[in-house]
Amino acid sequence: MDDLTRRSVLASATALLWCWPRPDRGPLPATGATFRLPAVPAADERPFFASGFIDHDPPLAYVHCPSICERPDGGLACTWYAGSEESARDVAIWLAESGPIAADSTTGIDWAAPRMLFDRGTAADDLDRFVDKVGNPVIFADGSGRLWLVYVTIAVGGWSGSSLNACCSHDGGRTWSRSRRLSLSPLFNISELVRAAPALLDSGEIGLPVYHECIGKFPEMLWLRPEGDRLVATKSRMAGGRSLLQPAVVPLSGTVAIAFLRNHGSSRRLVAQRSADGGRSWSPPTPTRLANPDASVAAIRLSTGAILVALNHSDTGRENLSLALNDGVSDAWTLIATLDNEPGQRFAYPYMVQDGRGLVHLVYTWKMKRVRHVAMNEAWILGQPREPLA
Repeated sequence: MDDLTRRSVLASATALLWCWPRPDRGPLPATGATFRLPAVPAADERPFFASGFIDHDPPLAYVHCPSICERPDGGLACTWYAGSEESARDVAIWLAESGPIAADSTTGIDWAAPRMLFDRGTAADDLDRFVDKVGNPVIFADGSGRLWLVYVTIAVGGWSGSSLNACCSHDGGRTWSRSRRLSLSPLFNISELVRAAPALLDSGEIGLPVYHECIGKFPEMLWLRPEGDRLVATKSRMAGGRSLLQPAVVPLSGTVAIAFLRNHGSSRRLVAQRSADGGRSWSPPTPTRLANPDASVAAIRLSTGAILVALNHSDTGRENLSLALNDGVSDAWTLIATLDNEPGQRFAYPYMVQDGRGLVHLVYTWKMKRVRHVAMNEAWILGQPREPLA
């Protein structure tokens, strides 16, 4: 074996050993830290539902992977990526902002024109390293007046060659700090992706669900601690294997949480895990009664303890976007609404949060061309007719 071949084999073996799923864990959150739960909405509120779209002008060919959060002023911020197609080099990360939603609105919310935050060139300038493509962004507030954006960059290859980066805004998303790459492993620091909403801790730390796609697909918790305009990150494994990704973590109490995972395997059922220690450790994954066509889902806990899930209610495709409800105790689910349903189309990647007023905000990719925004309150959600799911 010549020197070049020997070096190639050694490099390949090192990459394989590092990327292969392992049961080890990184440093965990502060001892005694518990999840923050959402505010309880007014008991006498009337049912509320409003819907609208966020559009590019002129339109872009491919729009995907939105996330949303409440700004400190009560308005909203939404991010997504768009370009000619997924993983194209012309893809950029975009942001749109809004004011607070009016209580009597029936047509959704007025969004300002989208503006570009990062493309491959501006991300490379910020990070001082080569960037070939940008991808999934997640925006969130930390409860201290700051917004954070965690987003994906790719230097080489596809999603398995990704890295995570973060930047901060102190003015509701108008300006942003310089991006920093999150250091998550001592070697290649690749193949970490983000999709779902974070869970905030009373310690000020942030539990952000992430996932790995090199060699196998498996979920992790990324534990973030804000320090000025940067995030200090560690991570812990949620499950091993080769087929579970994009965990959506739902705190049910200060210490108890459930996670719903996209299933890349053949069973076509959404998978769940539970934690009884604030997300530090998780039960083995088990299938639920909800269909999953290898697609991302979003989930939140309502003030009643019920769990609301936004999903593609199908085991074959993403032609519908539906809402399902669980009482938070049993394994029984009911379908309460179908927001979109059109054969041959795709309605994908829901992302859902609840604001300080108790309004639930859902954004998702609409026909891969637009971002649809739905706002609803718990009175509307809990008042919908229910269709039991087998």
